Amino acid sequence: MTSEENDIIYSDDYCIIVPEITFDLLEAFQYTFKNVIPFKKKIEEYKKSIEIIKNSSLKRIILVDYQPEYEKIIKEISKNIQIDFIFTGSLANFSYEPCYQSFKTIIKKIEKINKSKLAVLDRGLYEVLKKEHENVAHILLDIPRSKAKPTNNNTVGILNTSNVPVYSYYNELTAIKLLDGETANIKKCDNVTKKFLKDFKIDYKAYDRIDEIIHESEINLYINFTNTKPILFLKSMDAGIPCILGNSDLLDENEYLKKMLIVKSDDDVNEIASIILEAKKNKKKILEEYKKFRDNYIERVKTNNKIFIQIDDDNKDKKYEKLLSVVVPVYNTEKYLLNTINSIINARIDNMEILIINDGSTDNCEIIIKKFLKEYPDLIRYIKKENGGLGSVRNVGLKEAKGKYISSIDSDDTINSNFFKEAEVYLKRNIDVVIYDWLSINEDNSEYETPAIEESLKEKSKYEGILYSSIMPSTCNKIIKKSILDSLNMKYVEDKYEDLSLNPLVMLKAKTIKYINKPYYEYYLRSGSLMRTSAGYSMIHIIKELNERINNIGKVNANLEEFKYYTYSWRIEEYIFNQLYFLDEKEIDDYVDAIYKDVYNICISIFNSDYYKKMLKSISDKELIEFINKRNKAFKDKKLKEFLIGAKKNGIIRKLNSLIIYYGDKK
Repeated sequence: MTSEENDIIYSDDYCIIVPEITFDLLEAFQYTFKNVIPFKKKIEEYKKSIEIIKNSSLKRIILVDYQPEYEKIIKEISKNIQIDFIFTGSLANFSYEPCYQSFKTIIKKIEKINKSKLAVLDRGLYEVLKKEHENVAHILLDIPRSKAKPTNNNTVGILNTSNVPVYSYYNELTAIKLLDGETANIKKCDNVTKKFLKDFKIDYKAYDRIDEIIHESEINLYINFTNTKPILFLKSMDAGIPCILGNSDLLDENEYLKKMLIVKSDDDVNEIASIILEAKKNKKKILEEYKKFRDNYIERVKTNNKIFIQIDDDNKDKKYEKLLSVVVPVYNTEKYLLNTINSIINARIDNMEILIINDGSTDNCEIIIKKFLKEYPDLIRYIKKENGGLGSVRNVGLKEAKGKYISSIDSDDTINSNFFKEAEVYLKRNIDVVIYDWLSINEDNSEYETPAIEESLKEKSKYEGILYSSIMPSTCNKIIKKSILDSLNMKYVEDKYEDLSLNPLVMLKAKTIKYINKPYYEYYLRSGSLMRTSAGYSMIHIIKELNERINNIGKVNANLEEFKYYTYSWRIEEYIFNQLYFLDEKEIDDYVDAIYKDVYNICISIFNSDYYKKMLKSISDKELIEFINKRNKAFKDKKLKEFLIGAKKNGIIRKLNSLIIYYGDKK
C-alpha cells in the first residue's frame, strides 16, 4: 500500500486487498474491480488497511492470496464486515508447496468464517471445489484494451522467463532456432541461459520489461502449462500480435483460435515451430477471430464476476475529450475576476479546459474574460448567457463540460496553485471525488481553515465526517467525476443554495473519495454574497426538493436518517425558523403556510429523531431547551404563528444554530 491510499475513503460495499506477491495482476484487478488496495508485505501495513476500513463504510473485505498479515486485519476489523477470499493460483501450481499451503489456509478460513466466500481464477480448480463448497465462484480478470501496433520483423517474443525454466522456456528458444532468420525477444536472463543461447547459436535481444517484448515481436509465445492467467495473452492479442499458449482452456469457445494458437505439448519443439509459422501465415484471420473472442470475453467477465461481486461498469468505455473541466460562473465580479482566473491558470494541469460562463453580467467582466480568451485560446472556452442565477450556470456547465471530471470555482474566490496538480494522480486512478478543506478569508484579510471533515464528529469514520459536515454540499472544494452527475440525471435547482439540491446526492453515490486535508480552496467571506443573505423561501424549496431526491436515490451505504439529521437540522433552524423572528405578523402568515405546505413532515421527522433529542440533551441552557420544545410542540400542533406572536410579545426568543447543533452550547 502506498501512502496515497491511506486517505482514500470507500463508501462502497467492498474493497479488495491485493498483496505484493500478486502485483503482477494488480493492473487487472484495478481495471476489473473498483476499490483495490495494494498491500506491500511489511509488518506495519496491516495498520494502514485497518485505518482505511474503519474510515469507510465498507461491508465486505476481499483478501487476495493469503498472507500471514491478514490475521491481524481479520482480528481487528468489525464483526459486521464480511471476509471473503480470492485465490489466483491454479491446480498446476500446487506442485509448489508454499502455493498449496496458502490455498489450504484459505479453505480453512472460509470454513471457519460464517458465510465466507471464495473466488478462483482457474476453471479446473473451480470445477473441483464447487463439489465440496457451495460458496465458490469462478471469476475472470480483464485489462484495458490497447491500440494495435502490429510488427513484421521476424522476431518471436517469449513472455515466460528463464528464472522458471521448467515451464517450457528452453523448448521455446529451441523452436525459434528451428526457424530460419528468427530472433528471440526475451527478458534479461541469467548466465546459465546466456550460455545456452550462445552454445545453440540462437539470435536474441534482451529487454527489461515483458511489455517491451510484447510490442516488439511479430509473434509471442506464452507456453505455460501451470499458469491459467490470461493477462499477457490479452495484452499481446490486443496489440495485434498473435500469442501462442500452452494447453489452456481459455480459447475453448473459439475453435479456430484454439486450433491456431494452442500447442498440445510444451516438449514438442517441432509442434511449437510449426504453430509459429502457421500463426504468421494466418495473422489477419487470427486477429479477426480474436475481435469476436475479445467482445465475448468482456461479457464473460461481467457475467462470471457478478456471481461473486456486483460490478459497476462506471462508464468504462465512455471517452472524454479532456481529463478535467473547470467551470467558472461569472456575474458582476469584475473586482475579483482577474485574480480568480489567474489562480486557475497557475494551477492548470495537462488535458484541462477552463469553461467561463458569463451569467448576464452588466459590469466589465466580459472585457476581462476576452483578454484571457485571446491569450489562452486552447485552454479557455467562453459562454455568454442571459442572467439565470448560479444554479442555471452550473447546469450549463454540466451540459457543456468536455472533461471526465468537473470542478467549479466561483469568480470571487481563488485556489491554491496545487489544487489540480495534487489531485491529478487520483483523477487518473478513477477516484470518484477529490475533496479539500477551505481557507476562509474575511474582509479584513484575517483567515482561518474550514475543514471538510466536521471536527465535532471525530468519533465517526472519515466518510461520515465528510458526509455530515456543514460545508459538504459545496461545489467549489470538490473535483467530481462527471459520470456520477450524469448518472443522477438531475439538474441543480435554479434557486439560492443550489449546491444543496444535488451535491449531497453526489456524495451519497460516490464510492471512492480522496480527502486532501489542505485548505486549497480560498473562500472569501463577503457581506453581499449569497451564503449570507436570508434564506427564507429558498431554503424551504431546496430542502423539499432534496428530500424527494434522497427518497428516490436507491441504494447507498450511508445511514439516511442520520444523514438527513446532519444535513437538515441546522439549516431548518438557522435558515428557516430563525427567519421567523424578524418578520411582522402580516409576513408570518405566508411564510408559516409555506413551511407547513412544503417541509412540515420533514421538520417533524427531524424533531422526533433520536439525534435531535440527543443534541438537545447536550445543551446546558435549560431556558433554550424549554423554548425549543414548546416551539416544536406548537409547530406539530400547527399553532406556530400563535406561539411566535406570544413569544415576541413576551420578549422571549431563543435560537438554535449550526454551532450549537454540532458542538452544544459550550463551543
